[in-house]
Amino acid sequence: MSFLSPGFFLFFPVVTLVWFLLPGTARRLWLLCASWWFLLCGGPEHLISLLAATVVTYLGARVLDRYKGGRRKAVLAVLLVLLFGTLFLLKYLSFSLGLLERVLTASGLAFSSPALGLILPAGLSFYLFMAAGYLIDVYRRDRPAEKSYLNLALFLSCFPYLLSGPIGRAGSLLPQFRKPVPFCWENFRRGLLRFLWGAFKKLVIADRLGLMVSTVYAAPDSFGRLQVVAAAIAFSIQIYCDFSAYSDMALGCAEIMGFHLMENFRTPYFSRSIGEFWRRWHISLSSWFRDYLYIPLGGSRKGRRRKYLNILIVFAVSGLWHGAALSFVVWGLLNGIYQVIGGMTQKVRDRIRRRLGLADDAPFTIVLQVVITFLLSTVAWVFFKGGSFTHSLSIFRAMLTGPWLTRPFSAWGLDLPELVVVALAVLLLLAVDLFSVLRGSPRQTFFSLPRPVRWVLALALLLAVLIFGVYGTGYDPQDFIYFKF
Repeated sequence: MSFLSPGFFLFFPVVTLVWFLLPGTARRLWLLCASWWFLLCGGPEHLISLLAATVVTYLGARVLDRYKGGRRKAVLAVLLVLLFGTLFLLKYLSFSLGLLERVLTASGLAFSSPALGLILPAGLSFYLFMAAGYLIDVYRRDRPAEKSYLNLALFLSCFPYLLSGPIGRAGSLLPQFRKPVPFCWENFRRGLLRFLWGAFKKLVIADRLGLMVSTVYAAPDSFGRLQVVAAAIAFSIQIYCDFSAYSDMALGCAEIMGFHLMENFRTPYFSRSIGEFWRRWHISLSSWFRDYLYIPLGGSRKGRRRKYLNILIVFAVSGLWHGAALSFVVWGLLNGIYQVIGGMTQKVRDRIRRRLGLADDAPFTIVLQVVITFLLSTVAWVFFKGGSFTHSLSIFRAMLTGPWLTRPFSAWGLDLPELVVVALAVLLLLAVDLFSVLRGSPRQTFFSLPRPVRWVLALALLLAVLIFGVYGTGYDPQDFIYFKF
């Protein structure tokens, strides 16, 4: 069930109303059952996987609490193998067998990779990472094992973040489930506005740009260089609007119900370096890798070479987390390489900037760094969207060879009025994000405006979504990009 499907607009009000009417344990049980139903709508196989992971996590944490020393470490290892072994089996086994087939074939050995046809349960990568983080926290004695199965199950299953995050932490969410807050009008209106802003980014910008990107990327050699470059830039905007829209709607739903989730995006395209970009993009995943992989590998404590190696390992794993394909690994490694090169050339770049008389906080310096960071991330996104390594290379080839422009606007998948709509919508997004960087929270400013002004702006945003949103069959929008991860 998507946040923007007709069914959700019946599901969410009913769940929220009953949530606030029920007391204590009954309230949490209701939310758990509703969350399981939310997942069950996609098929029973999705719920079965979640239930199995919940049982393993709950019992495993209780066992970890009882053991000490080497046995404790062995128990954690078994639990992580169970969780990540399941992830490997369902998400990476076919990819691994296909890679083995290519290697053996190149070596002159005959091997045919079987067609397994395994189903990837919705949200698997997200709730398994939450479960693994919780178990590691219990192992480190950062928190005790949760005694209530209901609370632990709700932590892993709560529907706002179940399918695509943010990847929550037990230390933040479990206390909120134990002591849920009563209905608050302030939370309701703030959450509703955030949900509406997410719907705008998804339906008006992301899904409209998606039509253009898919058209050009399907046959890049048929388009001119500038058109392919424009499609690559459009995908950078599309994936930001698509994924941050889901996060906005997830945080909005949670806020209406009285929960506070981790912020997942902080205007990442205003970053001045790739390292900063990854501190502001998909923050819940980036911080997970930092706390549970980068730091345990040694972080930056074991010298510069080890630090750079750790960065490359983390980003290679991050790429693989996003998808079982070589192009995702290349995308991850490229982001890691950017950071390694950035670290190695930092002193040289600072020296050049001083000789040119450019202060670090000068507007020209900031704009230049932001533009370069955006272009570097756009290059990497080509591998993310390309589908395969070879097709990604063909997209780059189309940027560098052939005519500058071919085909009319209508052949892009969007006619001229559609391009005008999306251009104006992107300008609005840019203005809101820029306001956030320069002045602080746009929502806070919005709610400080006079009530008539607030109503006019909110209704204008709602009408923009209803009139200019891109809808599919049965008024369902396109799936969120991160649903497949």
